[in-house]
Amino acid sequence: MLRRAVCSVLSQTYPHFQVCVYDNASGDETASVVAELAKLDSRVKYHCHSENIGALKNFIYGMEHVETPFFSFLPDDDVLLPEFYETAMEGFNNFPDAIFSAGSIIQMTDKGKIIAVYLSSWKRDGYYTPPDGLFEMLEKYGPGFTAAVFRKDIIKKVGVFDLSVGAPADLDYLIRTMAHFPFVISRKPCAIWTTHSSSFTVQLGFSSDVWLGWLKLIRNLSEDKTISLNVRIHATSKLTGRIKKMLFWSGIIYIKNNDFEKAYKTIKIFRDYYKSKNETFILCTLANFRKHFPPGYFFLVSANKYYNKIKYKKDYRLQEQFGQYARFLEF
Repeated sequence: MLRRAVCSVLSQTYPHFQVCVYDNASGDETASVVAELAKLDSRVKYHCHSENIGALKNFIYGMEHVETPFFSFLPDDDVLLPEFYETAMEGFNNFPDAIFSAGSIIQMTDKGKIIAVYLSSWKRDGYYTPPDGLFEMLEKYGPGFTAAVFRKDIIKKVGVFDLSVGAPADLDYLIRTMAHFPFVISRKPCAIWTTHSSSFTVQLGFSSDVWLGWLKLIRNLSEDKTISLNVRIHATSKLTGRIKKMLFWSGIIYIKNNDFEKAYKTIKIFRDYYKSKNETFILCTLANFRKHFPPGYFFLVSANKYYNKIKYKKDYRLQEQFGQYARFLEF
């Protein structure tokens, strides 16, 4: 996957870049893969940490060592589409005060099934100023880090990732940026984010630790008095709604997988922290059905399958419109 990711950068139509690979003491064949690519293209650089410093610290290390006027992040299991940098730099040329320029991300499985397309539902391409850009982002998908180019100045103005946020630190960074600075987007597909069984986000899931990170993310925004009170109240409400939705569906997945320990932790959060009677009742009922009365549980599952048939039409349209991009996942 690393070779595929680096080659997706080397295949960009915009040629003025360098690829800095930060090896988090992987202990595998990463060094030899990068050495092979560096022989073919001198724009490929390599650094290996002496020990695994963790994913977020590795991102921060990369940010602190940016030497170019612009930078972007690319996890090794994701792919850039050929015109990404050209599209992003065109955005900066059109709007010189934009702090970042982003394209659309296609989220798909490693088998090519489309899950979501970031920015596709945004009302328009172009330039967004605060708080309009922040509000649009809170209502819809994206933008995402993989298809965003940042000005180096953002490190002075916003800083680096907040380690205390943990897994959603990239989202926290975008939110803090969008609350203060203008940016530009293009709804043109510019990158592919792959979801597979060994990916960081899938393995992590939406655990109680991730939930605590989301709470810190919300506090970072709500306690920032340089943002107007009305904006903070609105954004906090939207983020709280989003986190509750993710928690609820995580609880459903835990129940489906017979992981009752995590399911009951999720129920406890709804009951004790949010005082949410509806979510608590539904998850408790499903958990008890699953554990003590399987026929009742499978009746509920059948009802959910009927709902998914209705939803399938939307999924089919996404597959029809963006399925062609799956070819970029080929090794």
